[in-house]
Amino acid sequence: MLKKGLAWTMAAIMMFSLAACQGGSTTGSETTAAQTKAEVRETESEGTDSSGEKHEPVTITMWWPGSGEGYEQLAKGFADLVHETYDWITIDYLVVPWGDYDSKMNVAFAGGTAPDIFGVGMNPLPNYVQTGNLLELENYLPKDWDGWEDIPQNVLECGSFEGHFYGVMMCDVRPLIYRKDLFEKAGLTEAPKNKEELWDYAQKLTERDENGKVTLAGFQIGTTGYVDNTLYPIALMHGQDRLWDNDYNLLMLEPAMLDTVEYAKRFVTEGLCDYSDATIGTSAFAAGNAAMSLNTSCNELGNMRETLRLEKIGIAVPPTEGGSNFLGGTIVSVNNKAENMEDVLLAYQVMTGTKGCELAGLCAGFCPPRKSSLPAYIAQDPDIYGVVADILPTAKTYGPLNPYFADFRNLALLPWMEKIYYGKVEVKEGLENACRDYDEARKLRDENN
Repeated sequence: MLKKGLAWTMAAIMMFSLAACQGGSTTGSETTAAQTKAEVRETESEGTDSSGEKHEPVTITMWWPGSGEGYEQLAKGFADLVHETYDWITIDYLVVPWGDYDSKMNVAFAGGTAPDIFGVGMNPLPNYVQTGNLLELENYLPKDWDGWEDIPQNVLECGSFEGHFYGVMMCDVRPLIYRKDLFEKAGLTEAPKNKEELWDYAQKLTERDENGKVTLAGFQIGTTGYVDNTLYPIALMHGQDRLWDNDYNLLMLEPAMLDTVEYAKRFVTEGLCDYSDATIGTSAFAAGNAAMSLNTSCNELGNMRETLRLEKIGIAVPPTEGGSNFLGGTIVSVNNKAENMEDVLLAYQVMTGTKGCELAGLCAGFCPPRKSSLPAYIAQDPDIYGVVADILPTAKTYGPLNPYFADFRNLALLPWMEKIYYGKVEVKEGLENACRDYDEARKLRDENN
């Protein structure tokens, strides 16, 4: 376990990386780009590489999805790191909220103004590929690129689709997160190790008011929004690690999946959860309304320093087979129509290199994908971040990246899971209907493409 004894040895690395994460705009707005452009005009100058060769100044555009200070600091950190490495390259960056990001990217691609380097969510990556705008990086990165060995295979696969590699993913790993203070109050001394203990713990941790209303959920179950994020770790507990096969056919009617949904439903019907939770960003756990969570992103740990306070939070390997859970994140990709491609690829390798991945962990809370970047990440708090790092090599996705994912989540799974949770339809019937609606949406999408 990469946990103990790292704080002192990694002090110098953290000092460099944390310094790069400080300063810069914290507005979360699109003013950053205008400010950066003004700075570019003032500072552009001829540069020299390590061999002494002179280079004309080049400006490369980069967009990053997200909101808040951490993402602004990450984007600025990337820009500074690239310029320090290649002084003729300036990064003109823009941080765009997730809610606006994909539509803004689509407009930019259609108008020929898309950025040279940009972040892409793992689930929408296939749709970006199908528009024909992403660079197949295996044909452009050096054959001896160290990422092939430094990045675990499961993470490389997250940035791959139909045999091509489209980018390094800054990782969202989801451990079991729990409230140590609430565990102590309930007389619990360690994290649950299996689904039976998870159920037992949830019963002991749930609190209600005098009217029987849940005031503290024993275990966070999302019944609206990203319902798949709750179902997947529970499916892993029941021995199913895929939601679809290699041809994107759903596996929701497998016996293990039926058991999964029955198990999840019990938390709702027996009143062991706060079922007002809608999204990861406003999760019951992060809001202090749940005692345990398996679908709270490691990215939220930084925010919890200021809200719940980290000393109240325990992190453990999920009570699943092999201790794995969902692996997602933001993939750093390249526009295949970018100008100055040679310089774009130099910048890309800096952003996704060891120092760039350290910045992703220290500024924005991502679990760094590179093994060489993990010591600095873990050194922030070995008892917390060491566990997250331990989960990374075994973390899984729902199956191969699925170009019909939006249909799966929004048109099939979400509406029927809501009906299942609230007793409007039995589990098997609801999942049969979800599979039917998915197949119909998939057929329609194929006909329109």
